[in-house]
Amino acid sequence: MKLSGCGKLSLSPLTGHWFRALSLRHWNTRLSTAHSSIYRSRFSDASAAMRSYRMLYLGENHQVAIFEVGALLGDPDDPISNPRGSWALMSIRVTLHHVADISDPAQQKIISTNHQELTGSWINSPRPVPTHQLGAALHAVPDLEGILYPSAKSNNRNLAIFMDKLTKRSSISFFNELTNNSESLV
Repeated sequence: MKLSGCGKLSLSPLTGHWFRALSLRHWNTRLSTAHSSIYRSRFSDASAAMRSYRMLYLGENHQVAIFEVGALLGDPDDPISNPRGSWALMSIRVTLHHVADISDPAQQKIISTNHQELTGSWINSPRPVPTHQLGAALHAVPDLEGILYPSAKSNNRNLAIFMDKLTKRSSISFFNELTNNSESLV
């Protein structure tokens, strides 16, 4: 991977609905991303001992979101429901101005990566993990608010948002049908 190429990635605006699957036990903190600064994820090596940037991960559609959190298991064409836990699906309205699409092979070439490296399971790998290094390098790119990347669970994309890099013109909101109000993610 060529992290020095991160600043050369094309940045585009992104507006639309993306989806978050949330365990019902976390419903009261549905708009929070504070936990992401202390838990490791695809693009962050955070821990309680070493806090990191806050991230919000969203799926391109309902199915991607529930596969990514493990609510559905197995092959996307023949899924198996995970009986552990209950899940809420949230439709999140996103307006971002500077997003890199690293699911695009042309953009992957700029940073010398590929689909396998972006979607690989690094859980038992020695550190540093390539996607954690990439996340830190992308976080350091001025103005970059988020990245589109391939899902490891389906043939779709995910969106990772660097919450502390959102511009004043950007927004992330959820229309809560229970209260009939729009809520902003923080």
